Amino acid sequence: MDIQNWIDQQPKGAASTRQSQFGYAALYSLNGCGCGCGCGWRGMRGPTGPMGPTGPMGPTGLNGDAGETGPTGPAGETGPTGPAGETGPTGPTGATGPTGPTGPAGEAGAAGETGPTGATGPTGPEAVITPAAAVADATSEADVVAQFNELLANLRTAGFLST
Repeated sequence: MDIQNWIDQQPKGAASTRQSQFGYAALYSLNGCGCGCGCGWRGMRGPTGPMGPTGPMGPTGLNGDAGETGPTGPAGETGPTGPAGETGPTGPTGATGPTGPTGPAGEAGAAGETGPTGATGPTGPEAVITPAAAVADATSEADVVAQFNELLANLRTAGFLST
C-alpha cells in the first residue's frame, strides 16, 4: 500500500503516531514500502499503471467583467485613389417641353435712303391685237360644252392661247 493511499484511508483528523512523529519522509524511509508496518524492505515499487479516462467536464464558470476598452490606435494613411469606372449608358431623351410665349415685337427701324431712279428703258413695239372670232351664247345645258370648246379654239387661232 502506498503511503498516500494509507493516509487517505485514515479517519479525518487522525494521523498515525509514526507519521506525526517522523513526518511523511521519515515514515517512507523506515521500511521502504511506505505502509508504516515496520516489516522492512519489500522490493522495488512497480511501474505506474495506465492513466484512467478523463472525467466529465464540470459546469462552465461565470463570465468575468469586461475589461476596459484600450486606447484607439493612430489612423492609417489614406490609400491611393482607385481607377475611374466605366461611363454608364445614356438615358432616354425626355419629352420636349411646351413652346414659350412670343416676346414683344421690337421697334420698327428707321427707313433707309431712297436710291436713285434708274434710267427709263426703251419703248417696245406696238402690240397688234387680232380679235378672236365670235361664239354664240349657250342656250341650254346640252350646248354649254360645245360652245366652250369653240371659244377655246378661236382664242388659240387668235394667238391668245398656246396650242
